[in-house]
Amino acid sequence: MRDPHDLFETLGPKARLQLQVSQVESHRRDTWVLIVFAAAVLALGALSLLSPASFWRTNEMEIKLSPQVLFVIMMALVVGALYFMRGKSEIERLELANLQQSLQAESEQAASFLDTLTKVFNRNLLPELLQGEVARAERNNRPLALLMCDIDNFKQFNDRHGHLMGDYVLAQVAGIIKSCVRGSDFVVRYGGDEFLVILPETVEGGATIVRGRVKEKVFEWNQQNRAGEVPVSVSLGLYHHVPGDPPEKDLAEVDRRMYEDKQGPSLDSTVANARVSKA
Repeated sequence: MRDPHDLFETLGPKARLQLQVSQVESHRRDTWVLIVFAAAVLALGALSLLSPASFWRTNEMEIKLSPQVLFVIMMALVVGALYFMRGKSEIERLELANLQQSLQAESEQAASFLDTLTKVFNRNLLPELLQGEVARAERNNRPLALLMCDIDNFKQFNDRHGHLMGDYVLAQVAGIIKSCVRGSDFVVRYGGDEFLVILPETVEGGATIVRGRVKEKVFEWNQQNRAGEVPVSVSLGLYHHVPGDPPEKDLAEVDRRMYEDKQGPSLDSTVANARVSKA
């Protein structure tokens, strides 16, 4: 399986493309230097041919070659070098074109796995992604945590404020979730208002911290951007993969725990009580 981090990494392909462009530009400069050198040789050769007595001290050099023979040798070397540089530049141009096509194909493939509204992975990537992370965790005997996030009363919010406002809330919640996880983690739009967060190499304590951070940041966002009478809050289920269990069981368990959280105390009271206890 191809690593999704490699698939969606943007700096790497762009850096390779930029390197190739720089190399092509460098060789183009080298070619122009060679052309200038060739022009200088032509000028000197022309002078030596038109006025050998005034250009050279004698009509022959120390190596006993006439200026005409030397000119022919130099021109042959220049023409050979130009031919070599032209062939090399053509090969590099083709390599650059192939790299650009590969980068375009990668970009199109990446776009097919991204949710256009929330800018997180869409569900198309989930089966391969989750299966790969489960296999990696079991192969390396490392922990793997899953978080399922659901926006509470989202249908009611949509009905009250309209789908445009609903889309805005979805994008904002997705951004909050992304801000609470690491670059090595994955955020997937699992359903209409549900997000699955895959946390590789994450023990229970670390996943609990992420869970609390998401809830608190959504609570803070709601306090600052509350729209009408319907608050924005989230329910979050947390589950750790058990070695030997299939990915389907992981999804079922984390989904069940999300619904358990939805039946518990309200988000506002939970976060508010936590802040009082900290104070």
